[in-house]
Amino acid sequence: MKNILLSLSTCFIFGHIYSQNLVSCTYLNQTSSTILSTVSGLNVTYDIDLYKMVYNTVDVHGNPTIASGAFVVPTNTNCADFPMASYNHGTALPKNAVPSSDNQEAIVGKVFAAGGYFVCMPDYLGMGEGPGLHPYVHGESEATATLDMIRAAREFVADSLNLIDNGQVFLTGYSQGGHACMATHKYIHENNLQNEFDVIASAPCSGPYDLSNIMADTIMSPTPYSNPGYITYLLASYEMVYGNIFNTWSDVLYPPYDTLVPPYFSNNNTTLDMGSLNNILPNDMSLLIRDTCMNNFRNDSVNKNHPWWQALLDNDNYNWVPQKPVRMYYCTADEQVAYTNALTAESYMTANGAPSVEAINAGAGNHGACVLPALSAAFNWFQSLKSACTITSSSSLAAVAPKLYPNPSSDFFNVELEGSGVLQVFDVNGKLVIHNNFNKSAKVDVSTWASGMYHVSIKSNEHCFHTYFLKN
Repeated sequence: MKNILLSLSTCFIFGHIYSQNLVSCTYLNQTSSTILSTVSGLNVTYDIDLYKMVYNTVDVHGNPTIASGAFVVPTNTNCADFPMASYNHGTALPKNAVPSSDNQEAIVGKVFAAGGYFVCMPDYLGMGEGPGLHPYVHGESEATATLDMIRAAREFVADSLNLIDNGQVFLTGYSQGGHACMATHKYIHENNLQNEFDVIASAPCSGPYDLSNIMADTIMSPTPYSNPGYITYLLASYEMVYGNIFNTWSDVLYPPYDTLVPPYFSNNNTTLDMGSLNNILPNDMSLLIRDTCMNNFRNDSVNKNHPWWQALLDNDNYNWVPQKPVRMYYCTADEQVAYTNALTAESYMTANGAPSVEAINAGAGNHGACVLPALSAAFNWFQSLKSACTITSSSSLAAVAPKLYPNPSSDFFNVELEGSGVLQVFDVNGKLVIHNNFNKSAKVDVSTWASGMYHVSIKSNEHCFHTYFLKN
């Protein structure tokens, strides 16, 4: 298996850190590499342990809340360190139809972990243990739920596992998860979080990146749509997020759908799934959405000031310029998410100077048939890019890793390292706070810093280390 070292140093997450994101991490079960190789058809090396993780994050309005997800760890290994990967799952309606419930889609994360990754599979806001309604295809909350889970996973790895995070980050996801993957990469880029999340590559698969054009066309088109439930999910989500989409379901849907649909979007739905919702809805949007609403939407297709247009525009994520490699895998017979989403994104990003973006045809399959070839290609691509693991003992790791203490602190913290290094500290907005060279030790005055979390990077001649510091 080919591995390309992308830097001269190996990056580790180290030490005991203040638990800001992690609430709990509960062991669920183990799966052998033999089973995962058989299921996926891929050559994977490690058995895996599956955990259910609960962590702190923020809701769509920036208020504190919790979310859950599945966290998967390679076992039976003499490797000391692994990259972090996230897999964002596809559309689900029941709150318990999520990776932390060890559902069928959790197999994807297990396979990636068996290939040598710590894998985060966020359930998203409002799913799993998260309260309220899930903000479906809402890019910012998809991103924050993913990144806060990675932060929580780093805390768990540093505090509870005899392994270390090498600092590399890989992102992927399928269907809604393709949108979430792209939204996460975009959020890192636009919020200057590259120092905290060193994205080596992202592989969104079969995702709706161009909502304000391609999804809007689906809503307005006279052509029947295979998954009308997605449209009602968007309406419910964007009403919850923005508060200006509709007042009652009767305002926007014809009867009897105005009474059949609402139970699917209750805050505690655990039984009603997308398949049954699609079965009770017409495939012709003109029979589902009231003509007054449809006409208002259609007549504003140039200026796009209507609240529906504004919501779709706000969650487009094709129109940015990634600086790290992106491969969007798609299939040409996808009946649920038009493959032109990937072509549009590739065209926009490349024309605007993105150095490495590709839309890759994974075959002529439909949405379901595209899962295996798309994610297998993403897996093999990641395998070609990740750093080789460090073969070492836990005692030698302890000797190499620096010490940072006290943490938390209101006055200062000390750093100790065997040899010389470079210390960098970044605030929550990714702004560089300090950049100092030091030899063996350093004392950092934090008395004038604002209270909150800081990302700390320490680079030696051979390694780099990452952790978090809390200023009281």
